[in-house]
Amino acid sequence: MNKTFASLLIIFCCTINGCNNSKKSTITDGAITNAIPNGGKLVDDKPVVKGWVNLISSLNDWNAEKPYWSLENGILHGDYNGGEFHNYAYTKTTYTNYELNAVVRMSGREANSGVCIRIHPVNADNVPGYQVDMGPGYWGCLWEEKRAGMVQQYPKDLADKLVKANDWNRYYIIANGHHIQAWLNDVKTIDTVHLAGFSEGAIGIQLCHGDKHTVVDVKTLSIREIK
Repeated sequence: MNKTFASLLIIFCCTINGCNNSKKSTITDGAITNAIPNGGKLVDDKPVVKGWVNLISSLNDWNAEKPYWSLENGILHGDYNGGEFHNYAYTKTTYTNYELNAVVRMSGREANSGVCIRIHPVNADNVPGYQVDMGPGYWGCLWEEKRAGMVQQYPKDLADKLVKANDWNRYYIIANGHHIQAWLNDVKTIDTVHLAGFSEGAIGIQLCHGDKHTVVDVKTLSIREIK
């Protein structure tokens, strides 16, 4: 193997895998399109194989501040006018390794949110940990709040082709060890090994701060733990 080819191979591997403890990697060509495993498939937006648990059957299992969060007819609803602070809703239970299915709809003014995994909340605003992100320029990306920032970025032009604006979109996520993978509407946009990240934590949904109005509805949030 000549030195030029070897160098190109190393650069390619670092881009896809996060190069161990790398804080940022970028998928530049949209080529990561691996199919969702059969066990993660949905029918009518619900998991059909055994082992999946609905995380939004009751808000008794959540830290969720009223009036920003409510649960009605099985749909978790968040509505937030931004301002100085974020507002997160998150599970009281922590989880380690799992698959996660989320079907979400986001609307509003400059809306921004995220499906949060491996988070360690201090309060409703200060929530370090990962976000499988949602918002213009953030869809399909892996962000680490209060820590590394952008861990893996997916090109906006490609994400714009996948996202259904003001409509239901689906994230399928696998968090196993330090290997994080995620699919946006059946296209893999995240595949990284990030050794500096938390290996366990709560699951949640973000409502972003700033000059924004974010409305989020979650009709599916189901987990299947990896033993």
